[in-house]
Amino acid sequence: MYILILEDEKRNFNRLKRLLEEIDATHHVAGPLTSIAEAVEWLRMNPAPDLILADIRLTDGLSFDALRQSSVSSPVIFTTAYDEYAIQAFKFNSFDYLLKPVNADELAVAIQKVKRYSSIQQGGNDDIRMLLEHMRKNNYRYRERFLLPYRDGYVSVSVKDISHVALDGRNVCLYMKNGTNEKISYSLDELEKQLNPDEFFRVNRQYIVRIDSILSINNWFNSRLKMHLKKYPDTEVVVSRERATALKEWLDR
Repeated sequence: MYILILEDEKRNFNRLKRLLEEIDATHHVAGPLTSIAEAVEWLRMNPAPDLILADIRLTDGLSFDALRQSSVSSPVIFTTAYDEYAIQAFKFNSFDYLLKPVNADELAVAIQKVKRYSSIQQGGNDDIRMLLEHMRKNNYRYRERFLLPYRDGYVSVSVKDISHVALDGRNVCLYMKNGTNEKISYSLDELEKQLNPDEFFRVNRQYIVRIDSILSINNWFNSRLKMHLKKYPDTEVVVSRERATALKEWLDR
């Protein structure tokens, strides 16, 4: 395989190169490319590699920007010390997301995924290709935390601590189980896709609720439901008649 490495630390590049050669001595490794500018230029001037190993944080920004600007179609394995970008990574042709220091066995497994996918693509079997694509999409990781601005830095907020998400005017806010709330720069539509549907339900255009935050549900006018939430006694969430059936099914799984 012809493998390109995007990595801004020489030590990490050397380690990845060594691991790749130990996995298969025939691997040809290019790089390191340390910046978005370098990566975009290289990908425009060279044939697409069989695989890209991309550190997410490069010297001048995130490798996502390099991949987006290049419209690269090569499979990508992300290698990073940060796990808050996992959801965003799967918007690209990502086959895995390995946290540093990269484990040799995990890297070998990830490369095998890419090889199996590539061999099936070359075989031209549409049914198998569609099945593999379905399997790859099912590796999607739902969001586990948010990194939010706090004073002169950042704070990590666990999804487990969220009571519900609500639209407040033009702002979307995370309402926490401890009674606090945080503004967030995502739409409810985006969050609905990122949050685990086993734990969160889109009640209406204004609310997404977590299952263990529901205090009670009562019948309401015109076959609608009214929901009350733990820790938020003054909040009443009205469930439309159209969503009421889906809510009952979700709670009865």
